[in-house]
Amino acid sequence: MKLKLSRDDLAFRLHNRADTKLIVAMINKDQHHMLHGYTAEKFEQDLDEPSERIRENTFIVELANKMVGYFSLCFVERETHISVYCYATVDMDWRRRGIGSAMFAYIFDHLQHAAQQGNKPIHFIHRALTSIPGETALGVNLDMEVQNCLQIMCLDDWSRAIQDIQPNGFRFRSPQLEDASSWAEIYNDAFGGNKTAVSVIHEFQGVEFSPELYLMGVDEKGTPVGLICATNRGNHARIPTLAVKREWQRHGVGRALLSEMLRGLRAAGALDVRLSVESRNEAAQALYTQCGFEPEYQRIHYSTIFSKI
Repeated sequence: MKLKLSRDDLAFRLHNRADTKLIVAMINKDQHHMLHGYTAEKFEQDLDEPSERIRENTFIVELANKMVGYFSLCFVERETHISVYCYATVDMDWRRRGIGSAMFAYIFDHLQHAAQQGNKPIHFIHRALTSIPGETALGVNLDMEVQNCLQIMCLDDWSRAIQDIQPNGFRFRSPQLEDASSWAEIYNDAFGGNKTAVSVIHEFQGVEFSPELYLMGVDEKGTPVGLICATNRGNHARIPTLAVKREWQRHGVGRALLSEMLRGLRAAGALDVRLSVESRNEAAQALYTQCGFEPEYQRIHYSTIFSKI
């Protein structure tokens, strides 16, 4: 029986660049981790996402000077509050020992202090994968509310993946830096987000940007109306974003973008592809199912609020 650890058994300190390779190795040890195939260069780039204060809120968790986990907190300014997302992992060899609970106790204290110092309440979101034992239990045990649920879907049977359907006058092209504002506009229109051109340029200039894995769909006038992007690490691909302007939805644009991207991923040697979709978005789930994607596991978003007492 593994002995449980408490917060007092662990040391927490700010990340420094010398930790990065160890963090990436810890992430890649888990073949099922959503970031499997991560590189040190990509990790460092992500810490410098504009206006999200990630580098100054990335911590190492140690037991007797041995790294057993890490977490990064991403602060996103909203009009009425600050959303904080957490990227974290516990070393596979140290899971189910109470380290995750200790990390969350530290995070909660850190965010309560930040809320006391700031002018807006903080909405913390814990993204728990049902494929990793204990992650959903953390949200439940800490009395966090379920905010929403994403279905992770996987394509590994390519027989239905690629469909030659393209709306009249519609074409694909790779985005350029000057398309950053249009990329952000499409994303925000589709998802109600607050992505900025600055953050898009940061992404386009990043180590994983590839013209073949980023596509914009434009109408007959050349106006961007949809977008899709992907990563392909070790022949295991992910599609983090597929977005279509609302006025162009249900016109076959999403299907055309998805099919074109799958064609490129298949040619690049991808063995399987994963993406996530809101569990309530039945239309999108139907599209992915028609293209050969099958449900694999879920990502449940739990939330809690910190404000001035």
